Amino acid sequence: MDTLYVPVGALRQERVCADCGGRDFVEDHAAGDIVCKGCGLVAEAHIIDERSEWRTFGDKEKEGDDPSRVGGASNPFMNDGGLSTGIGKLPGAAGGQYNALLRLHNRQNVSDRAMQTASREVSATCERLRMTDAVRNSALETYKDVHDAKALKGRTLKAVYAACIFVAGKREGTPRTFKEICAVMPDVSKVDIGRCFTAIDRMYKKQLQWKAVQQGKDLAGAVALEGARPVATAGMATAATDLIVSGQLNK
Repeated sequence: MDTLYVPVGALRQERVCADCGGRDFVEDHAAGDIVCKGCGLVAEAHIIDERSEWRTFGDKEKEGDDPSRVGGASNPFMNDGGLSTGIGKLPGAAGGQYNALLRLHNRQNVSDRAMQTASREVSATCERLRMTDAVRNSALETYKDVHDAKALKGRTLKAVYAACIFVAGKREGTPRTFKEICAVMPDVSKVDIGRCFTAIDRMYKKQLQWKAVQQGKDLAGAVALEGARPVATAGMATAATDLIVSGQLNK
């Protein structure tokens, strides 16, 4: 399998068959060989195929070509970033135990499945409302906060999505009215959106108050470490908490 190379020009070399002197070669991609077309001599064997391998090793690639060389983008709103390993579903009786594992796997990822559903619905609604990606991401962030806090448990999901979009629009400076949101979400009423918005607003206010109390406690602890009297420390902690809640301490 010796191969000769002769110079062609100043910077290029051409492969020449060591047996017949031919210069016409063909590459066998299946075997990884380069073969002389004149005499059949294997010039090189087991070469590395440097072409792109357009496969994602997914179930859907059997239905047609998939020109994607990477997986899905990471999702910061999911617990594992959306990069976890999934279990495929096999048709027929052959997939009995695998389908059982799939059902068990899905039960353990309820939060992620809720975020996936919310992402689809919020993205579609923002697209119909012609809102930016920043609004969509802000709405998903609001929904994650609501979902983790279980602040709107029992509410209609579409009403919760609509309220999150309403909050995100105000936050990003591109607000939409309840009427505009209801126009693209006919299954949701303005009353339901208003109730969900009120609950979200109440949730964030409670979180701010709790954070203010924690900051007051930290300030009181710092004063205590400096050797202040217990009575004075308690009084200063109460005063500091009042200032933080009223928004005057951080000014």
